[in-house]
Amino acid sequence: MAHLVLNPSLLSTLQNKVVVLTGGSTGIGRSAVTLFHEHGAKIVFGDVAEQPAHDLVSHLGADVHFVRCDTTSYQDQLALFRSAHEKYGRVDVVVAVAGVANPKSIFDPSSDINEEPSMLEIQVNTIGSLFTARIGMHYIRQAGNGGDIILMSSIIGFKETQDLVPYTTSKHGVVGIMRGLHLQGTREDIRVNVICPWVTKTRMIVGIEKAWTAQGLPINKSEDVARAILVCATANRGSGGITHDGAKLPFAGKIVYVAGGEGYEIEDAQKQLEPQWLGEENSKVLAQGQEFLARADISWDPMKSM
Repeated sequence: MAHLVLNPSLLSTLQNKVVVLTGGSTGIGRSAVTLFHEHGAKIVFGDVAEQPAHDLVSHLGADVHFVRCDTTSYQDQLALFRSAHEKYGRVDVVVAVAGVANPKSIFDPSSDINEEPSMLEIQVNTIGSLFTARIGMHYIRQAGNGGDIILMSSIIGFKETQDLVPYTTSKHGVVGIMRGLHLQGTREDIRVNVICPWVTKTRMIVGIEKAWTAQGLPINKSEDVARAILVCATANRGSGGITHDGAKLPFAGKIVYVAGGEGYEIEDAQKQLEPQWLGEENSKVLAQGQEFLARADISWDPMKSM
C-alpha cells in the first residue's frame, strides 16, 4: 500500500484541460467540479439535480457548464459529451461520479418477495459508468493527446458488507470496468483508474453517521475524495518522471483507497502479493495466460480470430 501525497506543482497541468463529469451537483461531484475549476480546468458536468447544478454554475462562473443528464440514458450521456466537444473541441479528463444507494435491504425477511426490487444502483453506478467510460474514451481519442478516465467505486467495491447487496454488486462492477479497460486504455495513452472511498460524509451515511462518529472511526469529507480524483487526473502529466509522492508511473490501472481523508494506492501491492495468496505455481501459470491474452493477434471475438 502506497500513501499518496498530492504534489501541488502538478495541479497547474489542469490549466485549460477539458473535464467532463457525470454527477457534479452535490457531494463528491460538486467538490470535484469546484477543485477542477480552482485549478483552471474547463468543466462540463451532467446531473439530474438541476437546481443545485445551476446554483454551482452561478457560484463558480466562467468555464463551468451544466447539461441535464440522466446517467442511465446513453443518449443523455452522448449529448453531454457532444456538448463539451462542441464547446471546447476536445475532452481531456472524464470522471464518472454519479451514483445512488438504497439503504433498505432487498434481502430483509420482512420484504415482499412478490415485489420486484429496484435495480437503480446497478443502472446508475455500473451501467452508467460503462456508458461514461465508453463515450469518454471515444472523445479523448479524438483529441489525440491521451487523457484520463476516473471511475468512482467504494470500499464496498472490494470489501464485504451487510444489507447493501445491489450497491455492493454495482461497486464491484465499477472496479471491473477499470480492470477490464485499463490495458487497452494504456496502449492508447488513456489512463483508467478507480477511486474507492471508505465512509464519506454524504447523504448515504445518514443512518449510521451518529453511531459511527461515536466510535471514533475515521470519516472522509467529500473534498478528500475529490482531491484523490485530482491525483488520478494529474499523476501522469508531470515532466521528467515527476508525479505525486507514493505514485508509481505509469499511474494507470490503479485503485485509490481513501480513508480518514488520506489516499492510498492498493492495486500494486495486491499484484505484488499474488504469489502468496494465489500460490507460486498458480501465479506463474496465470502470468503466462495473461501474457497470451495480451497478444495483439488474440481476440475473444471469434470473427476477429478467423
